[in-house]
Amino acid sequence: MNLQKILLLTAAAWGATAAGEAAAATRDCSLESVRAIAPRDAVIDSVTPIDAPVAHCEVLGHIVTTNPGPGRVEFSVMLPDQRFNNRFYFVGLGAAAGFVPTARLTSDPLSGYYLTSTLKLLSEGFAVSGSDTGHKGMMWDFAIDNPVAKLDHGHRGAHVATVAAQAITRSYYDMSDRLYRYHLGCSGGGRMGSMAITHHPEDYDGVVVSTGFSGPGGGGSIWFAWMLQHVVRNPDGWLSPQKLSLLERRVADHCAGPDGLVRDPNSCGFKPESIQCRSGDRADCLTAAEVETVNVITGRYPTGPGTSGQGFTMTNPTAWSSFLLGQTRPTGSDPENPWAPGSPPSSFGIMQSILRGMYFNRADFNFLTDLDFDNPQHLEILRDNHPTWGAGAPDLQAYKAAGGKLMLWAPLGENAVPPATEFEYYDHLTSVDPDADSFMRLYAAPGVYHCAGGPGAQDTPDRLLDAVIAWREQGRGPGPIVTNGALPGRPTPGPDGTLPAPNPARTVLICPHPQVATFRGPEGAFAFDANNWACVAPEES
Repeated sequence: MNLQKILLLTAAAWGATAAGEAAAATRDCSLESVRAIAPRDAVIDSVTPIDAPVAHCEVLGHIVTTNPGPGRVEFSVMLPDQRFNNRFYFVGLGAAAGFVPTARLTSDPLSGYYLTSTLKLLSEGFAVSGSDTGHKGMMWDFAIDNPVAKLDHGHRGAHVATVAAQAITRSYYDMSDRLYRYHLGCSGGGRMGSMAITHHPEDYDGVVVSTGFSGPGGGGSIWFAWMLQHVVRNPDGWLSPQKLSLLERRVADHCAGPDGLVRDPNSCGFKPESIQCRSGDRADCLTAAEVETVNVITGRYPTGPGTSGQGFTMTNPTAWSSFLLGQTRPTGSDPENPWAPGSPPSSFGIMQSILRGMYFNRADFNFLTDLDFDNPQHLEILRDNHPTWGAGAPDLQAYKAAGGKLMLWAPLGENAVPPATEFEYYDHLTSVDPDADSFMRLYAAPGVYHCAGGPGAQDTPDRLLDAVIAWREQGRGPGPIVTNGALPGRPTPGPDGTLPAPNPARTVLICPHPQVATFRGPEGAFAFDANNWACVAPEES
């Protein structure tokens, strides 16, 4: 029996084992025992009892994909020894995935990033699973001349891994109760979740996604190319970290709340021209070239023939240096690194790899010289190739009909994927489905950079996972959500060398879009307490 048939059986009967493929239930964490309960399509490579820091059974396996094929998709499923809570969690991996997550630190660059959350989930009783999506490595060059790997990375690999891991979980625990299945991811992990509910709406009961969708025109993955072309061709418009700090302070002065966070993705109408130098270049103003670059970064960019996407916000531009602009001015002398002898920003290598592997299928493609946004054929390539690996703006009726719940969140301080991708997707879906709020919510997270970092609350995805679980399992539709994060800055020792008492914890209220968190506390009330804020309609804020 293949994985597709197992999927149909388990979707119809939650308590069933992988019919015909699973023997009697087991808690025996051994290779022989797990092989006996695994679906026929899944090859179990190793089974290891892990005692600490959280006791669980680690299962590693792979699946050979066919039609087209062959491909090799590796996966893991970690089964907690204690307090299994009838929940399954699939790890949405960032970048191009390319490794198998476990609860052990490995040499994979992203392994440590997911280790803490994996251990936390296991300790709470979740079965935790993940997949390399059919390839190794964090970049996308693997897809050049490899349509099988491109399909597996796009959505098939995570799907077959999910089906196998869920079947193993049900059989391992001899489940008669329902297995609730969740997926959370941001960036590349958000892409995985969005592709899952687009192509395989029966795989999950609840999904938390950030930076996973693009607007109706698709092509949401090429925002870097437009901006980087401008910066390299106009090096006088490069903004130093000091100039970005100036811009951030002026934006905050114009429209931040009393807690210092900017909640308006349009930055309250702030115009960078308002701080343009009248003449020359000074530390307290932006040159005309710098203003133009800010407008390019925050403006619209082409995504395909006749379509465009919205760029970044100005809420936290200090985050642009590391990922978007680089720490030094581009020199333009080296086409492989226009920032030489300095290092290019991360977006440069990522954009080259994405365009080479997922769009133009050329190992020597250089978007600085070879991509022409005025060429209709190039725009068609961007549009036509995007759906193979990125979710655009489909109808999610199948996911809705399956009872799935979708939580979108947009970090407003994003420095890698414009937060407008989530807003534009939400607007599209609500326009084609007036009842979309029956299964979907969108939350903006002020002060949060790409997935994490920044002065905003850092536990936003965790709280949204709590909310989607309550929504799916208890029918409690999510409303205002309290997120948490420490106050910015480090305490300064007093004259006697002792540290002052820690500041109270910051709590931040986030609201279902289009509501906006607005300060409603009495005069002198603590602005960092979510109890002093309320979610109100935009016209009332």
